[in-house]
Amino acid sequence: MTAAWDPPTVLRAAAEWSWVPPDAECVVTDVTLTRWPAWAQGRVVLTGVASARGADDVLRDAVDRARDWGSDTLGVWVSATGTPDLTDALLARGARLEDTVDVLARGLEPGPGETPERDGRLVVRRVTDTDGLRDADRVDVAVWDQQPMDDDRLAEAARTLLADDSRELRVVAYQDGVPVAAAGVTLAEAPLPELGTVARLWGAGTLPDRRGRGAYRALLDERLRLAAAAGASLALVKGRVSTSARILRKAGFERYGEENYYRLTL
Repeated sequence: MTAAWDPPTVLRAAAEWSWVPPDAECVVTDVTLTRWPAWAQGRVVLTGVASARGADDVLRDAVDRARDWGSDTLGVWVSATGTPDLTDALLARGARLEDTVDVLARGLEPGPGETPERDGRLVVRRVTDTDGLRDADRVDVAVWDQQPMDDDRLAEAARTLLADDSRELRVVAYQDGVPVAAAGVTLAEAPLPELGTVARLWGAGTLPDRRGRGAYRALLDERLRLAAAAGASLALVKGRVSTSARILRKAGFERYGEENYYRLTL
């Protein structure tokens, strides 16, 4: 990794990134509060905490908004760079730690890169049409407990993903012609303009009965190749400690910190 991508800058890039599903409703103040759409479980999630208020005040307002939205839970992502630190206030309210991800990154060399060799039965393809989107959606439904895309959502996803100026791409792994894994990449501006573009790697999931056969690593290799070809200087990913983080470390990613996801019952 180049010297410019020092640990504070990597953590800043991670803090600027949180997933917002299409059709979600967001309220952005000194925090970001998002109500996910029904197809994505309809949960309410607090992210992007950068407030001069105390932790109790931040949580009180978030809980009130979540109740106004009709939710009986509030999800909260806590990162090392968020202010104030909400951990103690969440635990005092009885919140439960549900997930931990490592913030991982590695530098990318410019250029197209080489397509790595894979098992002949495993093929990774970039999504370039609605058929590919449907294949990715089949995986997402099974892995992330989502509702399948209807025609309207499929059309909107195609318009966004397949546009000439799209900054997002998706890849699908096929084994014996069957879609078994899918993932995405978003090309975003780096925290410092001179660093160019950061590739945010997200949403990698493999069907439960196809895990342990190399699909995740194949998706990772292809996304790194495509990101480098698009000019990204850094690949950034938030990998679950219990699963993907170990694979990512073996692929040359360095750990810069962690983020914890708490669920608070209202």
